[in-house]
Amino acid sequence: MKIIGHGDLEHAQNPIRNFCEGARKHGCDVYYTKRNQIQRTNLSQYDVIVHWSTRNYAQRLLKERKDVIILENAYLNNVQGPRKEWVSAGWNGLNGRANFLNKDMPNDRWKKHFNDGRLLDYSDGDYILIPLQIKSDFSIAGRGFDYQTIVDEIRKFTDLPIKIKQHPTAEDNWPMIFGKDISYVERFMPIKDAIKGAKVVVTINSNAGVDAVLAGKPVVALDKGSMVYDIAAKDFTNLNVPKWPDRTQWCNNIAYAQWHPDELRAGEGWNHLKQKLFTNTQT
Repeated sequence: MKIIGHGDLEHAQNPIRNFCEGARKHGCDVYYTKRNQIQRTNLSQYDVIVHWSTRNYAQRLLKERKDVIILENAYLNNVQGPRKEWVSAGWNGLNGRANFLNKDMPNDRWKKHFNDGRLLDYSDGDYILIPLQIKSDFSIAGRGFDYQTIVDEIRKFTDLPIKIKQHPTAEDNWPMIFGKDISYVERFMPIKDAIKGAKVVVTINSNAGVDAVLAGKPVVALDKGSMVYDIAAKDFTNLNVPKWPDRTQWCNNIAYAQWHPDELRAGEGWNHLKQKLFTNTQT
C-alpha cells in the first residue's frame, strides 16, 4: 500500500505526518510532498492520498475519484490555534460529507475520551439562536445559503426572539440581518454561553450544532454536511415544541470521527479507515 501525504498550511503538517507515521507502522510505504509540489507529482502510483481539508488541489483529486483521506479540525475537543491536537479523519469529503466508517459504533471511544460530563441533559430556552458561519467557509461556499432568507422562513413558524451570533474570526462577513425581534449577541461571547438559553439552535453545518447537541439543545441543520444531521430537525415546523432525540448512538459514532496525535502515530486512525479499501463501504 503506497500513501502520499500533503498539506499546504503549516498547521496541517503535523497531523499529516502523524497519520502517515501510523500508516507506516502498519506496513504502508509512505511519502510526502512539499508545499505546492503535489501538482507536479504523479499520483497514479499511490493508492491513498492524505490531505488537509478539501480546498484547492483536494477538489481536483476528489473530482478525479481518487481515494483521499481528509484531515480537518475535530468536532469534539475542537481547539483552534497552537493548542490544536485532535483532528477529524474521513474518506473523500468534509464533515458530514465524509465517510468516517462510523455507523452504529460501540461506546468504547466515547467512554474512553469524551464521557466526562460534557453531554448535558436537555433543557428548554426562550429564543432561537443562529450562529453565523464564515461566508468563505468551504463547507458552505457555493451552496446558496442566505441568512436573511433563513430568518424570514423561521418567522413563518414562530414568534420566539431570534438571536444572531457572528463568527468570532470573521467580522462583517454577512450583511446585517433584519426582522421582527432580532438581536445580535456579543461577537466574542463563548458559544456555550450563547447556546445556554436557547430553545433551538439553527445552523447550516457549523460545529456549533455539535456544541448545541452536547449542551442539550435541539438543532435544526439545513445541510447534510452537518455533523448532527442524523439527529437534527431539517425544517422549522417544530420550533415551538422541538423534539429531544436520543443522543446515545450519535455520541458513539462521532467519537470515531476524530483522533488524538498519539492514536494517529500509533496507527489507530489508519487501522480504522483502511477498512474501506477492503469492503464495499462507500461515502
